[in-house]
Amino acid sequence: MFLIIFTAFLYGCATVVSKMVNYRATQELGTWNGSLANYVVASILALILLLLSPYLQTDLHACTQVPVHLYAGGTFGVIAFVLSIVTLRRMKVFQSTILLLTGQLLAGILFDIIIFREFTWIRFAGVLLVALGIFWDKKITAA
Repeated sequence: MFLIIFTAFLYGCATVVSKMVNYRATQELGTWNGSLANYVVASILALILLLLSPYLQTDLHACTQVPVHLYAGGTFGVIAFVLSIVTLRRMKVFQSTILLLTGQLLAGILFDIIIFREFTWIRFAGVLLVALGIFWDKKITAA
């Protein structure tokens, strides 16, 4: 269990570092060119990792059999990336990251409701508390 928690923590750290590096790239190249460069490099790296993987069990035929909507992850990834770059121009990294977390928590609650038919007010209150903390921090730092 510790390894899973540590891996999730590393994912969070990598997300912030990635956001900052990509933000600098978009400052140099522009939002759309920076986004394109990010996804071209990521696609090449993903292909290399796939080809070098000792667990290479790619079934390209199976990839053509899944419903099209299951490929929406890439689309949402690009949208999320561009939105994060746009927000970094107007707020601090800390605030942007916490709002990202708040959005993820809210989306998690919505998926729990839709998929598992499960909802707790305490989780929703936690998300609201995090969001209120961001607005309070923004108000204090703006003064």
